Amino acid sequence: MLFIVSISMLVFRCSYPSNRKFLDLGGGVKVPKKAAKYPKVKLSDKLRGELTDFRTCYDVYFYDLSVEVIPGKNYLRGSNEISAHVVKDFSRLQVDLYKNMDILKVTYRSEELSFERRKNAVFIDFPATEAGQDIRFRIDYEGHPNVAKRPPWDGGFVWDKDADGAPWIGVACEGEGASLWWPNKDHPSEEPDSMKIHLTVPDSLFGVSNGRLLEITDSGADKKTFNWSVNNPINNYDVTVNIGRYVLISDTLVNASGIHDLDYYVLKYHRDVAAEHFKQAKDVLHVYESYFGEYPWWEDSYKLVESPFAGMEHQSSVAYGQEFTNTARGYYNTYDSVDYIILHETAHEWWGNSITACDGADVWLQESFATYAEVLYMEAKFGPVIATDYLNRRKWAIRNARPMVGPRNVNYWGFDDVYFKGAWILHTLRSVINDDDLFFSILKGFAVENAKSIVCTEDFVNYVNDKTGKDFLPFFQQYLMDRVPPTLVYEQTDSTFTYRWTNTIEGFDMPLDILINKHRIRIIPTPEEQVLPISAHAVVEIRDRYFYIGELKKSEADRLQ
Repeated sequence: MLFIVSISMLVFRCSYPSNRKFLDLGGGVKVPKKAAKYPKVKLSDKLRGELTDFRTCYDVYFYDLSVEVIPGKNYLRGSNEISAHVVKDFSRLQVDLYKNMDILKVTYRSEELSFERRKNAVFIDFPATEAGQDIRFRIDYEGHPNVAKRPPWDGGFVWDKDADGAPWIGVACEGEGASLWWPNKDHPSEEPDSMKIHLTVPDSLFGVSNGRLLEITDSGADKKTFNWSVNNPINNYDVTVNIGRYVLISDTLVNASGIHDLDYYVLKYHRDVAAEHFKQAKDVLHVYESYFGEYPWWEDSYKLVESPFAGMEHQSSVAYGQEFTNTARGYYNTYDSVDYIILHETAHEWWGNSITACDGADVWLQESFATYAEVLYMEAKFGPVIATDYLNRRKWAIRNARPMVGPRNVNYWGFDDVYFKGAWILHTLRSVINDDDLFFSILKGFAVENAKSIVCTEDFVNYVNDKTGKDFLPFFQQYLMDRVPPTLVYEQTDSTFTYRWTNTIEGFDMPLDILINKHRIRIIPTPEEQVLPISAHAVVEIRDRYFYIGELKKSEADRLQ
C-alpha cells in the first residue's frame, strides 16, 4: 500500500530547471535543455481518463456490437448492447462516444432513457439500480467517425481503395479511444469478458473483425453481415473492422498443446505473395511462446489482415500493411531478416492485449515489452551480439523529454520514449540482475501469471522485487519517473579510475559493469566519488551496450557545473 502511494506521488515529480545545459552524454544518450511539458488537461481528458463513481458503479462483462459500414458515405450506423454487473447503487452512469457521433436512443427494459452529453462522455439516467444486479442496455447511434490523417499514429477510420478501385477500410484508435467509432466504457482498465461483433457491409466485400467468424448472413438490399465472436477479454481499442475484397489463406502451427489454425486475410491479388511471406509468422510465434508462454488467444485464432495502413496490434486480428517485405528503414530495420510489423504487432498479443496497462500513462508495459521482444527474437535467431547491435541502433532516437510514466487519470498516453528507451530499461534491468535464467523467468512468469488481465507499473515492480529478493524501487523510480538517465562521471589516470553517479534520484544504487583490459568488473557507483586502483596503461571500457546510462568525463562535468 505504501509502495503504491510512493509510485503515484512520483508520477507528478518530473520537471527540471529550465536552465539545464545541453549534455551530449555519449553513446547516443542526449538530454534536452528543457523537459517537455505535459499536455494541458482539458475537461474531455478528465471525463475520459478519470474513474469516477459514474464509471466504477458498473462492470461490463459483455458487448454485443452491431455496426453497418457504408463506404460511399464514410458513415456508420449501429448499436451496442452492454451487459454489466452493478458494483454499487446508482441512478446515473457514464459511457463514452465522440460528440460527432449521434445517439439515436438509449433503451433499458424496453423503455427509452434520458441522457446528457458532455464533450465525448454520455451520462445516462437509470431508474434506481442496486449493487448485485445485472443490467443490459442498448445504445443506437450513427455518424461520420473521425478520419485518421496519419494512421496508425493518428487514430480514426481509414477509407481507402484497393488497386482495383474497390473500397478498402480499416480503423486504428489506440490513444484516441474506441469511443471515436462505437459506444463503450472507454477506459484502459475496463474490458468485457467476451463480445460479439456483427459487421454489415456491401455484399461485394468481406468484413473481418476479432475472434472467430460464426456465420455470414444475408442482410438484404445487397448487404451481408459477418458475425464474429470473441471468447476472451479484449481491450476496447483492439476491437476492429477490416473491410475489403479479401480472400482467406489458411495455415497451421503445431506446438506442445496441439495443432492451431492461422488465418490470413489479404486482398485477392496478393494471395500468392502473402501465402509465402506470412510463413514467417509461425517462427515468430514459436520464439515468443518460448519467452512468454503459449499464445494467449488460440481460442479466438491468430489472424493477419492486410490493412490500408502500416499495422496495429488488434487482438487476434493483427492489422498488417508492410507490403510483404522484410526490408524497412530507420527505426524498423531488422537486417531484412523478418518483417517488422509481424514481429512487433505479434509481440503485442502478449504485451498489450493479454497484459494490458491500467492507464495510458503506464503504456510502457505494452510498448517497451513488445519492443524488447523484438530484441529477444533477434537474440534467439542470431545471437546476443546481433541482438545488442539491434538495440544500440535505436538509441539515437531516445529523447528523454519526459518521464516514461506520466500522470494517471487524465487520459495521458505516455508514448514518449516507451519504445526504444523502454526496451533499453528492460535490457539494463537484465544486466543489473545479472542472471539470465532469473530474468527470463520474471518475464515469462509475469506474462503467464497476469495473462488476460489489467496491470499497473507497480505490479511489475513488486513482481521483480519478489522474484529477485531485492529492492528495485530506486531503479524504476530513476528510469520511469525521472526523465534523464543516470550519468557516470569518470576520470582515468595512470594508476586510478575515479567514478561517481550524477543525475540520479536519492537512494539510486545501481551497479555497473566495466572492462579493465577486457576483464569484467562490477562497480557500485554512488554520488560520492570513488577511486579504483588500476595498472599503468590499463584500458578501461564502460559496458554501455548493456546499460542505459550517460557518460561524462570529469573534466567536462566540471566545466558544465
